[in-house]
Amino acid sequence: MRIKIERRGGLAGRPAVGERAESELTAAEHQAVKQLLQSPPPSNPSPGADRFHYKITVEDETGTRELEVPEHAMPEILAGIPKIRL
Repeated sequence: MRIKIERRGGLAGRPAVGERAESELTAAEHQAVKQLLQSPPPSNPSPGADRFHYKITVEDETGTRELEVPEHAMPEILAGIPKIRL
């Protein structure tokens, strides 16, 4: 399994991206991904200006799945994976 998390929005609007192989995920990160896949949150944007929005792409032997996750529904443990590339 490979996971890619893209963060968009925020005050500056600069995108951030992070990718990890399943072997690089901590147990807590793996559990958070599993929970999101089993029970995806509604993709309604968070209320208010300058909120983050996340796109999670999971690739495994069954194919590719994508989730749109608003800031208020994003597990904190996964929100730290994307980094701004300079």
